[in-house]
Amino acid sequence: LLLTDPKSRKVIICESPLAPVIMKQMIARLLFDYFQVPSISFVPTHLMALLTTGLTTGLVIDIGNLETSVLPIYVSRPLIPYISTTPLAGKSVTKRLKELLSEYGRFIPPSSLHLSLAPHNSIPDHILTPELLEDIKSRVIFCSPMMIGQQHQQQESIVETYKNLSSATDLYYPITLKDGTRATLLIPGWIRERTVEVLFEGDEDESSIAQCILDALLKLQPDLRKPLISSMLFIGGTSLLPGLQSRMKQELLRIMRDPLDYEKRKYGPLLRLHKSIKFIDNPEEKGAGRIFMNNVRGWIGGSLVGSLKISGEEMAKEKFSGSVNDWSIGNWDTSNQDALDRELVSTGAK
Repeated sequence: LLLTDPKSRKVIICESPLAPVIMKQMIARLLFDYFQVPSISFVPTHLMALLTTGLTTGLVIDIGNLETSVLPIYVSRPLIPYISTTPLAGKSVTKRLKELLSEYGRFIPPSSLHLSLAPHNSIPDHILTPELLEDIKSRVIFCSPMMIGQQHQQQESIVETYKNLSSATDLYYPITLKDGTRATLLIPGWIRERTVEVLFEGDEDESSIAQCILDALLKLQPDLRKPLISSMLFIGGTSLLPGLQSRMKQELLRIMRDPLDYEKRKYGPLLRLHKSIKFIDNPEEKGAGRIFMNNVRGWIGGSLVGSLKISGEEMAKEKFSGSVNDWSIGNWDTSNQDALDRELVSTGAK
């Protein structure tokens, strides 16, 4: 493990709150039997990420690749029964990007002609590999600050609406083919700007990310809703898309101020909280900057917990019987909470 002697290293594993117990058992057995580590602690990634902000209460939104999960945390206690999830996440963005490029993007084969004069063909399916799509998504895709009205979303000419309202420029994107030759993709500006719209396309059957946040808040006791909606934290690789946090705030405000009929019925108890919406460590706010990258916050929080010798319930190698404790139905060990608070204060995190 990291070129160290694993027999002398306690291991902290940052896990998803919904990780299958059988997978945790396999990981524990591998670490104990093969690496001979002395002990293992399973800790929730959401909580570890929140600790990097110096706070112990907040609503952590993890936008990963396969799903988005929203977990309320109150005084270092993950409130697992109130977790909310949606399948709209990074994979959904990648799928939408491939669909739009296949239909509206253009492939410019190797040519000595200027790009504007060379032939523009449809993009072959074999060109749009998962690696290329991920590269395009991380480099040139961003979230539009402008919402589309509900009346436009219900029209069949939604693509024309996107084109007319787009402010992004078309982009020539160089690629290398399997034979080593260089070709170019023409990516329309509106695709760059509107691919991420899939994350906000919720309905009564499948929640958007904004609705998923409200679903988690709705499950909470009324006195917990305001402090949590005032301390929301984004983590996960997909949350790094430029403009996402500002757009998410607009979406939440839209639901709370001008809800659709089913949204008004469902989220009625939350509509008065619109003035309390606030994101922690938002780099898009004026005068702000990103302290830690969203996709590594869990790892950094785990490092912090390890350095302070504070963790959840440990499983010792000599006591391992093949089963693992499920922290989600137990209590987070807060016996060292005072020590953690003192350390955060001394480092200026609080």
